[in-house]
Amino acid sequence: MKKWIFSMILVLVMVLSACTEEANNVDTADSKQVPADQSGETVTVLMNIQMEMIQTIRKHLEPVTSYEMSAGEGDLEAAVEASNRIANELRGIEIPENLDDDLSADMKDSIELLALYFEERAAALSEGSDGEEVTAALDTFHQKIGEVFEKVGLHAPNFEKDVY
Repeated sequence: MKKWIFSMILVLVMVLSACTEEANNVDTADSKQVPADQSGETVTVLMNIQMEMIQTIRKHLEPVTSYEMSAGEGDLEAAVEASNRIANELRGIEIPENLDDDLSADMKDSIELLALYFEERAAALSEGSDGEEVTAALDTFHQKIGEVFEKVGLHAPNFEKDVY
C-alpha cells in the first residue's frame, strides 16, 4: 500500500511539473529581439548621457531662472552668461565610442539642439522677446532625442522640468 501511494504521489508530481513547464513557455517569435550587447549597454550609455546633460543644465541654470522669475528685474548679464555657458558645456559632452554610430550621431545632434535652445534662450533674454523661437528649439530637441531613445525601446525623455 505504501508503494502504491508513493507511486501515485510521484506520478502526480511529474504531471504537475510538466504542466507548470508548459504554462511557463513563452512564445518569443513575435517579441522584438534586441541584440544582447545593445540592450543593456546602450541603454546605460544613453541614460548616462541624459544624466550628464541634466547635471550640466542644473549646475548653471539658477541665474537664468532667477532673472526670468523676477520679470526682468534681476541680473540680465549673469542670466545670458549662464545660458551660454550651459550651451558650451553641453557641446563638451563626450559620446562613448562603444555606442552605435547611428545612435552616436543622433545623440550628438540632440545635444547640439539642446545647446541651440540655450543660445536661443540667451538671445531672447537679451532682446526681451517672448521666446517663440525658444519654445520651438526645445520642441525640436525633444523630438530628436525622443526618436533616439525610442530606437532602443526607451520612453522619450522630457527635459521640460530641467530647463525651467
